[in-house]
Amino acid sequence: MIPKVLLITMMLGYGLTLWAQPQVTSAGAPFSKDFQQGEAALLNKQYKKAIRLFEKVLKTKPELHAARRYIGICYELLGDYQKALGYYEAVLQRDSMFSRTLYFRAGETSYKTGNPDQALHYLAKFEIMQARPLHEFSSVEAPEFEKESEMMERLDHTIRACLISKDSVNFTGIKNILNLGPTINSRSDEYFPFVSNDQKLLFYTSRKNVRARENLYYSTFENGQWSESRPINTKGSNTSHEGMSTVVRDGKIMYFTACNREGVQGPCDIMQAQVEGATVKRIETLRGGVNSEKWESQASVSCDGTTLYFASDREGGYGGTDIWVSKRLLDGSWSDPLNLGPDINTPAYEESPFITNDGQTLYFSSDGHPGLGDQDIFMSRLGKDGQWSKPINLGPPVNSPHRELCLILAADGKTGYFASDRPEGFGGLDIYQFLLPSELYSEAITFVEGFVRDSLLDIPISTVVHISGHDPIQTDENGRFFICVLAYDVLDIQADKEWYHPYRNEFIIPFWNNRNFYTIEIRMNPLRVPDLSPKSPEPRPEEVTEAPLKRRERKQYMHTIFFEFDKSSMNASEISNLGSFLQQMKGKTIQRVEIIGFSDDTGPDIYNLKLSEERAKHIALHLMESGLLVDQIYIEGRGEIRDDKPKNLNRKVEVKVTVLE
Repeated sequence: MIPKVLLITMMLGYGLTLWAQPQVTSAGAPFSKDFQQGEAALLNKQYKKAIRLFEKVLKTKPELHAARRYIGICYELLGDYQKALGYYEAVLQRDSMFSRTLYFRAGETSYKTGNPDQALHYLAKFEIMQARPLHEFSSVEAPEFEKESEMMERLDHTIRACLISKDSVNFTGIKNILNLGPTINSRSDEYFPFVSNDQKLLFYTSRKNVRARENLYYSTFENGQWSESRPINTKGSNTSHEGMSTVVRDGKIMYFTACNREGVQGPCDIMQAQVEGATVKRIETLRGGVNSEKWESQASVSCDGTTLYFASDREGGYGGTDIWVSKRLLDGSWSDPLNLGPDINTPAYEESPFITNDGQTLYFSSDGHPGLGDQDIFMSRLGKDGQWSKPINLGPPVNSPHRELCLILAADGKTGYFASDRPEGFGGLDIYQFLLPSELYSEAITFVEGFVRDSLLDIPISTVVHISGHDPIQTDENGRFFICVLAYDVLDIQADKEWYHPYRNEFIIPFWNNRNFYTIEIRMNPLRVPDLSPKSPEPRPEEVTEAPLKRRERKQYMHTIFFEFDKSSMNASEISNLGSFLQQMKGKTIQRVEIIGFSDDTGPDIYNLKLSEERAKHIALHLMESGLLVDQIYIEGRGEIRDDKPKNLNRKVEVKVTVLE
């Protein structure tokens, strides 16, 4: 497609030549003053004024096709392609040999109005007419033919775009594209969206006018619509640009682009910040190999925050900007990035990568792969051999004859957002929303938030958690860790910590909507709990008397707590019964407590397992709150019991206390 800048340049060439030669029409009459003023308005980008002047000319000189052609150009520059096409076709209907380049313009505008068959017709006519001598065309704007070489260079690409458009119709099954509305979009550019897991917080980049710097904004979803946006303070100067944000799915770490500010190595670098909602703090430059003296931007971080995809024009690429990938190392720095290779990157521009939750599908924008317009969105899948597949154009309605970029998917894996400058928007690039069809869904992923805590004191434990099939994870100061897991997977978790018994357990991870985290708790049992009760004064040496040693034996006490249907807390009767049981333990040395939870077989297995765990945890907390001093405590939920007993007898927790007497 010929971009607006090139189209204006072409018009500039026509006008300057017209003014340099005798001002006459194709019929030999001098151009009117209104025509000359209309042309001046066109060159000054006063398109609506130019239209009024050229329309005025046509009222007195309807045979002046140059004025009619210029009105079409004005409408094309205004983005009203349907009206532009109408004027181009009006010229060709009146004089089929008026202008050869007009067939190319009619072809492109036909394509932009969603009619690829008609576009192919006009483009074929343009190509055929290259064999006709120039003197057969009646337009006096001969300099336009000097620009035909630029059109010829674009011809194959434009024809290919039309063919792809025909073949790609309904390729993805996407039905509706929704503009996010005037509280987000403006007459200028809005792009690079990212939404929180609950889809109630939107980050995006905007330039509120052509003179404004790029900035990072946010909006909240309230009462069924997006609120008026507000800027996010990233501590940049009034002259620096920032934006293009992505957030780890745990909602704690944001990566964004910062330009022309202290600490930036090249024109733009990728930076890291902690976030709480829309509040950004503790901003840091990435350590390691991601940033360079070249341009780095448009980061997309993997679900768990361990892999970063980004765009850069650094050395070693294939041309323009390429997409690169870097891994986070154990010390928190980033590895030297790898180029995704020639299947993804071309000599043109690839940018705005987005990696899905399962890490298996990459979306990106390109003007180097066969597309439908200025820039299109493509997808590629990661093969078992570790190689990315040949990119697939998403086709309409996401892609169009216009510019599309920065597609992202929400945490649910099906709600998509992207930016486009299609003419039905508010102006410039607007942010749109759509639903991805099921055939393009990635693997279902559950966001798991885990906490490692002392089983008795309920205090967080900082340790390394080992999960089979995953890299070791260091918990934070709150004992917290985060991981993205395939739905219905089983996590085999181990943890070791000095002064604690080794921990090992398996967790069945359900399918989850990910608007909130699926939470698991790892309760580590201390080797021995110190006696914190008040101490009596030590007796004087002379008062010490030897007492005969008494052999103590282990004894076990059992108690069962029953629960109401679908409840994990005790009723008053069970609380009283448990209190009577614990009264028997007073004064005894308790070595170990085992707490095993069960449920009946009503409902899904996964739900019943979770319910049995919650019941066991509730009893454990009750024991700790009662002041029971225990050397070891073991908690387990075993899920449902399938037998012939009444269901109310299976909604229980069994407590076994081992004491020394």
